[in-house]
Amino acid sequence: MAGEILFIIGSARPVRVGGQLGRAILDQIPGTDGPRVQVADLRELALPILDEPRMAATGDYQHEHTRNWARMVGGAAAIVVLTPEYNWGYPASVKNAIDYLYAEWKDKPGLLISYGGGGGKRSFEQLKQVLGRVGVNLVETPVNIPLRGEYGDDDRLTDPARVVADNAEVLRQAWQELLGLIGDEG
Repeated sequence: MAGEILFIIGSARPVRVGGQLGRAILDQIPGTDGPRVQVADLRELALPILDEPRMAATGDYQHEHTRNWARMVGGAAAIVVLTPEYNWGYPASVKNAIDYLYAEWKDKPGLLISYGGGGGKRSFEQLKQVLGRVGVNLVETPVNIPLRGEYGDDDRLTDPARVVADNAEVLRQAWQELLGLIGDEG
């Protein structure tokens, strides 16, 4: 995975739009000449509520699911976190995934993308603090994708490609900043 960007889909809800939005972002934003992107869907990873007997800072991971997660994050050149805003905050699945690890986040170039009725601005600001604390070097451009009236009767996005197209300029700018951070690290 070295040199790849790890794109983390943060929502683990059974009914969610994170997967749709993530696919649409990856279809439209990264260029074909940049690093490969690996998707880490927290719903599919199904990390249990933190169950390691030792603090993450020790790096002494006892469980295979933790070691696998550590390899994914630690081996990535950069991370992208796509997070919804639920009840004015980011979901527990994201915090849990962060708390499993420590050293793997340090000095990792990162891009944070939030979405929600108001663009997920509150979850963005909260998660920005947490990622900063564990040492992720986030791009400067905030990406907050507003979703208003975008849902069908099944609670899914009716046109995720249009949502991304409406936010393409800021997404491309932030993506380019991320590529710049990767270049600065290498």
